[in-house]
Amino acid sequence: MELLPHAAADTEHISRVEGAKQAVDQIFSVIKLKKVINLKGDLPEGYTDEGATTVPGVGKVTQNRLFELLLDDNFIKNMHQIAEEANNILGEIESTQNLELRKELIERYGSKFILASNKYASSMEIAGLKGPYSE
Repeated sequence: MELLPHAAADTEHISRVEGAKQAVDQIFSVIKLKKVINLKGDLPEGYTDEGATTVPGVGKVTQNRLFELLLDDNFIKNMHQIAEEANNILGEIESTQNLELRKELIERYGSKFILASNKYASSMEIAGLKGPYSE
């Protein structure tokens, strides 16, 4: 079993804290439940392989992680709603080349656009979807 290197590091970044939590969870899982997460080498008899996992902010986004999240209709609905809100605002701004009208639209919708984009970015990070994608 491979523990994340963050498990032994300081706690200046949230991924280090999450890595330490995952390490404890992995140890508990292997001792009490005979389930191995992040298997390295051969699986001992009597144990089950629970696959590879990491914490948000560490490693690549895997197909399995994305699949798990996309089974959650609430997650999809929330992300779609946030993206649609930002897209609608951008569509309004894009619809005119008049700089005065664009300025007026930004004054009207700027804070809503930034809020939507921040919500989207935060939701992606919390869900562990920040980083490169791994096939």
